[in-house]
Amino acid sequence: MPHSHAKLSELHTQLGQRYDRLAEALTLPDGLLQQTAPAVSAWSVANQLHHIASATGLMLVGISRIARQAPPATETGRINTMGRAVLLRGRFPRGKGKAPARTVPPDQVTREELTRAISRSRKAFDGLGGSLDQAAASDWKVEHPYFGMLNVPQWLKLAIVHADHHFLIIDDIQSA
Repeated sequence: MPHSHAKLSELHTQLGQRYDRLAEALTLPDGLLQQTAPAVSAWSVANQLHHIASATGLMLVGISRIARQAPPATETGRINTMGRAVLLRGRFPRGKGKAPARTVPPDQVTREELTRAISRSRKAFDGLGGSLDQAAASDWKVEHPYFGMLNVPQWLKLAIVHADHHFLIIDDIQSA
C-alpha cells in the first residue's frame, strides 16, 4: 500500500528539526557536554547525543533499504503491540528499554567523536530526501529489534519519538 509523499515529507522535515538540535548541541561547552546526573541517567549529555545520532543513522539505513527493496527489507511482517503503543503515544516509557548494542555510545565521548557521529548520521538523513518517492511507493518493511517489522512512515516516526525521548533526558540532566 503506497504511502503519502506529503506525509513522508512532513516526517522528514520533523526529523530534520531534530538534526538541527543535534548540531546546536555541538556548540555546548565541554563541561555541559560531559555533564551527568546519575539520578537521571548513567549516560552523559554527550553519550545521549551520540546515541541519538547512531540509532537514527541505523534507522535511516533501514529506510534506504526499504526504498531500494534491498535485504533485509521484506514485504511481510507487522509492527508488534509494543511498537504500536510507542508510536501511538509518541513516547517511550522512561527507564524501561535497553539500547541495542550497536547504538550504545563509548563510555567517554569526545567532542570530535560526537561531531563525527552526528555528521555521519546527518549525511544519511540528507541523502534520504531523494529516496522519499521510492519509499512512498513501497510498503516493504525492516525489522526493529523490539518493535517488529516497520515500514517507512513508522521508522521516521520512531526516529522522531526516539530523539525526543533522549532530548528530554538531556533536559533533565541539564536541570539536575
